[in-house]
Amino acid sequence: MNTIRIISANRKRIQLLLICFSFLQGISVTAQSGNYQVIINKVNQFSKPARILSKHIDADGNGSAEFANARKQVLRFRLDHHKLQVQHGGIGYQLFYYKNDYLEKIETFDVNGKLAGEAASKNESGVVFIIEKPDLYLKKKKLIDDAEGNIDLKDDTNEKIIRVQLFDENNMPIPEFQPTYISSKTYWNYNVRMYWP
Repeated sequence: MNTIRIISANRKRIQLLLICFSFLQGISVTAQSGNYQVIINKVNQFSKPARILSKHIDADGNGSAEFANARKQVLRFRLDHHKLQVQHGGIGYQLFYYKNDYLEKIETFDVNGKLAGEAASKNESGVVFIIEKPDLYLKKKKLIDDAEGNIDLKDDTNEKIIRVQLFDENNMPIPEFQPTYISSKTYWNYNVRMYWP
C-alpha cells in the first residue's frame, strides 16, 4: 500500500515538473521574441508564435533580426536605433517561404506590414521561385554548397533551371512577354538570404 502511494506521489511530482518545465520554456520563447513582438505582429502573413533565428543588433539598437516559425517562414528586418529601418523603395520587411529547405517565395512589406513593391526592379512585392530542372539544380547546388557559396559559377540562366514569377502589391502576377529565369547561384543566394532590398 505504501509503495502504491510513493509511486503515485512520484508520478504527480514528475507531472508537476513537466508542467513547470513546459511553462518556463514557453516564457523563454516569448521573452526571446517579446522585445520585437510589436514589430513582427505588423506582418499578418507571418504565422505566430515565432522564435529568433538570428539577431545581430548592437547596443545602440542597430542591426538585423530574423524570426522563424513552424510554417517554415522566415521574417527579417533591420533596425535603426531600435526602430524598424526603411530599406530601398520603402520596404521594411522581407518574408521568406520555404518548403523542404528550398525557397518557394519572397514577399516584401512596408513599415505598416502591407505588401510593398521593390521600385528598383519591376515593382514586385512577391517573387515565386519554380525549379524547372531540379536534378540539374541539385548538381549545381552541391558545387555551391561545397564551396560554402564562395564560387564563381558560369551564369546558367540560359539553361532555364529556375524560373521566377513576379507579383505586384495586389498579389496579382506581373505580366511578362516571356518567362524570366535566374541563375542557380542567384537562387542559392536568395535561398540563404544573402540579398537585402
